[in-house]
Amino acid sequence: MKRIFFLLLLALATRLVSAQQNEYNPLIPDNLADPTIVQFGDTFYLYATSDVGDIETDLAFSGSPVVWKSKDFVNWSFEGICFPGIDWHEHKYWAPGRVLERDGKYYLFVTVDHVTQLAVADSPEGPFSFINGPENYTGDEKPSMVIDDIDGCPFIDDDGQGYIFWRRKKAAKLSADWTKPEGETITIPTQWHGYSEGPFMIKRKGIYYYFYTMGGYADYQNGYVMSKESPLGPFVTPDNDVIISSDLDQQVWGPGHGFAFSPEGSDDWYFVYLEYGIGGTSRQVYCNQMEFNEDGTIKPIQLNRKGVGALAKLKTEQPMDLSNAVATASSVKKPMEVQARKWGDPKQLKYNLPEEPIYRHHEFNPQDAIDHSNFTRWWATPGDTEKWWQLDLGKTEKLDHLDLFFVHPSLGHAFVCEKSIDGKNWEIVKEQKEVAVRSPHKVEAIGKARFLRVKILAGQPGIWEAKLYN
Repeated sequence: MKRIFFLLLLALATRLVSAQQNEYNPLIPDNLADPTIVQFGDTFYLYATSDVGDIETDLAFSGSPVVWKSKDFVNWSFEGICFPGIDWHEHKYWAPGRVLERDGKYYLFVTVDHVTQLAVADSPEGPFSFINGPENYTGDEKPSMVIDDIDGCPFIDDDGQGYIFWRRKKAAKLSADWTKPEGETITIPTQWHGYSEGPFMIKRKGIYYYFYTMGGYADYQNGYVMSKESPLGPFVTPDNDVIISSDLDQQVWGPGHGFAFSPEGSDDWYFVYLEYGIGGTSRQVYCNQMEFNEDGTIKPIQLNRKGVGALAKLKTEQPMDLSNAVATASSVKKPMEVQARKWGDPKQLKYNLPEEPIYRHHEFNPQDAIDHSNFTRWWATPGDTEKWWQLDLGKTEKLDHLDLFFVHPSLGHAFVCEKSIDGKNWEIVKEQKEVAVRSPHKVEAIGKARFLRVKILAGQPGIWEAKLYN
């Protein structure tokens, strides 16, 4: 009996390790929401709201705008603010829509201070500037405003005609220069009523699909209607029109404002969406596959932490296995019991959370920075004046570089990284004195060491992931 029990425990442990190694959700080591993903050439670009709040602050403040990019859809990074020259403590950037390319220029539709603005850049990752706008945007001047509302997301049909979709199920044609709506504004008819945001449209095999959200918080969900005639309808509602809602068994809550995309040269489709995270503006981005039935309707999307993995076959360097390493820190933020917050009228939703409260437990231990999961992180106690995180490899190794994915990277970090053979005598490997906005921060040419220590000088004192290479 003892042997059977031991084997069951071993099998469970194996499954847990395997699951951990194969989980690609959350997609990004950061708090993000309202994602869109566009592929240009061999690179995927992710545009999103940078969340930097908590359960209490809700939507009062967002981080600086950045563009995450990846060649393989697994390893993501960004460098610098994509919209410089603006005080993003004074202005709020969120819900960037599909980025469009025309004549070598890249056009970004994004909500700034509660209206949809249009900006342009020479590169998909910026730097962007507002169309016809001042060099430094001010809240009193909005000449680049496209829609006097939020969540504007464009769609360009095969004939080149542009359309714009925004919250409360509004839609219209776009002018030829994409700077303003043209003609009649319609309200797209759907089966489910109530507040709706985060709309977008795709086209596949001659069918237009309009996606819209219902609810919010942990009972956020997405429905759709379809048309074979035009982006503005008429639309029909399929039998199973709500394709994405919380899966409590998989611990995926509130799949909300998102986007669907297909890698170039394929008919594979993926749905990327915000997930509840720890509530308020501490959300994260997930991605799961989206499949179609023979008649063109969409199958309910199977949500999970597994995600989709690599979408391009590339030879990438693999980080060291740190399962036997020991991480310690100057302090650890208290664990949190996060309750699944409900939206308003349950009659306006197809899916409703159970009556009894639902909770999710979050810890912020030093070891969470080396667990290969973008869901967990080490986070220091508020008020910690030392703010260090340390790694003991157990033996001296010849090390090449360390990638550090800090918490709230869009606000920037300064830090010092030290190494040691004995844990007593330390040598500085890298000193980042000025606050830099990027992720990951790289510490290169480390050399021989058993211990590594990171002291955070400025920025949020926490690490999503620390990836070490030899």
